[in-house]
Amino acid sequence: MALKYETKAPIPGIDVSKYQGNVDWPRVKAAGYAFAFVRLGYANGDGSIVVDPYFERNLSGAAAAGLDVGVYLYSYIDSEEHARIAAARALELLAGRALTMPLVLDYEHGSKYAGYGRAKNTAICNAFMEVVAAAGYLPMFYSYKSFCDSYMDMKALEQYEGLWIANYTGKIGVDNAAVWQHSSSGSVPGVAGRCDLNRMYCDLPRIIRESCAPEKTEFRPISGKQLEVFDASRCEYFTAPDINAVVMNADGRTDKLPEGAYKVLALADGLVDGYPMVQIEYRGETVYAAILDDRCRLTDAPEEGLELRLRPVPNEGDRKSIEAFCKNLGFSAEFIW
Repeated sequence: MALKYETKAPIPGIDVSKYQGNVDWPRVKAAGYAFAFVRLGYANGDGSIVVDPYFERNLSGAAAAGLDVGVYLYSYIDSEEHARIAAARALELLAGRALTMPLVLDYEHGSKYAGYGRAKNTAICNAFMEVVAAAGYLPMFYSYKSFCDSYMDMKALEQYEGLWIANYTGKIGVDNAAVWQHSSSGSVPGVAGRCDLNRMYCDLPRIIRESCAPEKTEFRPISGKQLEVFDASRCEYFTAPDINAVVMNADGRTDKLPEGAYKVLALADGLVDGYPMVQIEYRGETVYAAILDDRCRLTDAPEEGLELRLRPVPNEGDRKSIEAFCKNLGFSAEFIW
């Protein structure tokens, strides 16, 4: 199957996991890398998932730096049923967050899968990717060339938008490769130690925008509301209506909204990545925040220009003096009270 939206030149990207430690994503972006696959974790034989401890940090950091981001899950899955369980669990961990690159099954464990045979291996991968596709994400298969040659029926995977192939011989070696991992020992600014290097040959973000992206949520102006933050340790905020576009502080960590009340400019007319979301003012900028009842809430704002005016109540002596004064002037003091 021919690749959809082939690029004029390969687009460079990387993939990372806990083994790369803390990544300086703005430096990666500045060095010319346009996309990243981050490891979600690995799936056990029964479909349970052990999450990569750097998953959330890499997902939000890469997106905030402006890279297109996808996710991969390393597989020890042992059956079609468990593949569906793993896919469902991966979707739960993504919690409806938008990806601009595919959700990938990393299926390459030769010592485990050599005895399964082509039919079973292919069926496991198809079961996983069917669940992913049904949930509105673009699924993708990853492995290395010799594994595909020996243990997979690659024609059965042609229904998907290409594949991600690893081959370090200096050539891709397979047809229909949307992404080629051409090195496992790259040196990338912002990444400590070795890093996998990739080249993308079709416009996967465009395919996702056109075939997988949900209807765009509109933000409608609103008045008389404020966002009240009561747990500053957990209330992230975003540069765009996308929970991957989290704001980072100077230390490279997720920034948080301090406790207090923030004027709400607009309210999303639907869920954004699975959450209610508002547009607010903060530090003179327009930013976005998800409404989560364990850290913030939407409340009525005080009426603008409303002032509370207190009028002292006179004691009995003052009252009589005022009434006598008014009587001498020829009018009643009742209107004062």
